[in-house]
Amino acid sequence: MRIEFAEAVKELVGAEDILILCHRNPDGDTLGSGYALLRALRSMGKRAKLRCNDVIPQKFSYLYEGIKEEDFCEKFIVSVDVAEKKLLGDNFCEIYGDMVDLSFDHHGTARLFAKKTYCESESASACEIIYNVIRALDAEITTDIASCLYTGISTDTGCFRYSNVTPRTHKIAASLIEMG
Repeated sequence: MRIEFAEAVKELVGAEDILILCHRNPDGDTLGSGYALLRALRSMGKRAKLRCNDVIPQKFSYLYEGIKEEDFCEKFIVSVDVAEKKLLGDNFCEIYGDMVDLSFDHHGTARLFAKKTYCESESASACEIIYNVIRALDAEITTDIASCLYTGISTDTGCFRYSNVTPRTHKIAASLIEMG
């Protein structure tokens, strides 16, 4: 079921013990939005962890630098930048495919596999959406969070060369640069 932005934020506010899932063959957008959301949720006192079916490329290791692994049984599952459940990867699709509570995505072709989906196809990246989610949660956008979000925006826009770039994309990127 598609939901509005305010309802998606409300879902996160009420969630505890959150597992964030990224898509297979992880890129800067799925990882950037996932780790930014993880950091923001933890700053709010929530327990959160991120999982990906595939190995995270070493070039993105700075996104999770300083994050300690938390061990808990997830009660709420969020996917970021996952347009359909098969993109979770074979193992994760079998394990989590029908258990995702909330999905954040920006692909106009997104299939509704989660219990609730917030999709904003006019966004150039999932990180644009997560930027607004973090602001709506009143969580501070730290330098680490800004780095995660900027990574996703810059990679999913081809360093601002693709046709999906909008003035809002540039405004968000500029605000992230100002944040460090």
